Amino acid sequence: MTALEYILDGLAAELALERELGVRVVECDRSLLAQPSRVPETVPLAAPAAPITAAPAVAPVERAKQASPSSAIADIVFLHDKPLSPPCEEMMAKIVAALGKTPETAPVVTEGAVPRAKAYVVLGGLALKKWFPGVSAAPGQWVATPLSPNVLVTYSPAYIQRFSTVTPAVQQIKKDMWTSIKSVLRRIQG
Repeated sequence: MTALEYILDGLAAELALERELGVRVVECDRSLLAQPSRVPETVPLAAPAAPITAAPAVAPVERAKQASPSSAIADIVFLHDKPLSPPCEEMMAKIVAALGKTPETAPVVTEGAVPRAKAYVVLGGLALKKWFPGVSAAPGQWVATPLSPNVLVTYSPAYIQRFSTVTPAVQQIKKDMWTSIKSVLRRIQG
């Protein structure tokens, strides 16, 4: 494998990762991909070409971080263990909208400090381990933690998105998740 092939394979892998992470625009100077010719020592080199740049889409999680002040209390905060993929972001956006909330009143948090909230929804077992080490609960179960007495554990959207075929079991998981998330509204209003 030549050095150029190695670089192009690496570039292809990086672009695939960028697409998977939801980057909408990737620009590349095609001249960077050309096999360099031997440059005579008397010819000065041109300025380096611009590097590959990516313009990421602003995810709902980031919008919530930018828009909500740290002193405000959100109605619901969804906690996940890692950044959501674009299909999972879309799923969570639909859930938040169906609850009649906005990304500011019901943000999805994957890192940093946990904002104050009336209730927390932990999305999956890995998120439960990350945000509340030592606490165990099954999906649909409420737990009390030092952070809040109102912590609901439910399924991760990444877990649900894993299933390519919607079987009766997957339908039941989706129904259980939605039923448990709707119970948050009753708890924060009551």
